[in-house]
Amino acid sequence: MNGIDVSQWQGMIDFAAVKDAGIDLVYLKASEGARMKDPFFYRNYANAKAAGLPVGFYHYLTAKNEDEARAEAHHFLKTTEGLVNEAKLVMDLEDIVGLSRAEVNETAAAFLGAVREFSGKTPAIYAGADTARLLDGRFAAYPLWIAQYDVEDPDMDNVWETWAGWQYTDRGRVAGIQGWVDRDIFREEILEERQMAVKMRGVPVSVGKSSMEYRIYRVRRGDTLDEIARRFGVSVGVLKSLNKTGDGSLIYPGQLLKLPPFSY
Repeated sequence: MNGIDVSQWQGMIDFAAVKDAGIDLVYLKASEGARMKDPFFYRNYANAKAAGLPVGFYHYLTAKNEDEARAEAHHFLKTTEGLVNEAKLVMDLEDIVGLSRAEVNETAAAFLGAVREFSGKTPAIYAGADTARLLDGRFAAYPLWIAQYDVEDPDMDNVWETWAGWQYTDRGRVAGIQGWVDRDIFREEILEERQMAVKMRGVPVSVGKSSMEYRIYRVRRGDTLDEIARRFGVSVGVLKSLNKTGDGSLIYPGQLLKLPPFSY
């Protein structure tokens, strides 16, 4: 499969043109660290989906210890909660300056383990060839998306038998994107076994002809519409409109509320 991976640095993307250019899969940067969300993530998600492109999500890991790694995993899953990903969740392992080999392994393992525990899915690893060589045998259970440029084939002197993805240049050109974009080749191993929503307490709902996947939130005791709106970055008016509550604001524990897939 021909693929690209994008973030805020690609600016506004014409995903219909990207699809027409022969791209089969798009990885979207969702988050970084324990707090940051890519400012274009929800927009890129909505527009890629509208163009009919399969997507995957990745998180740029900055953690320096296991506790920080688990916090970042939780942030990643909260950021992507309720959205539909056709490709595996990915840990982007690049920021390892100052860490020993053992610390790299333990930090990465903590992040991947937390993602698998909370999402119920097996994530994948993005790493350069040199970084991939640092990882020990336990990581062979996670598909590898390797980055290495100007070679005929990536260097697989590591614990994996093969790669699921190969980023072969960071200076690709694709219609619909102004400037450089990372280009990738993906194999089926990068795909989810089933096309399911990333969720901790959410499920996807297809609405109308657009098949837009809305997040679903189950109301908890003590919740109010104002608090839910603030928590998810939407307006009370949008919540009322999506859930047909009219002018009323009464909600009850256990009620399912529909949330937009991106902030208004």
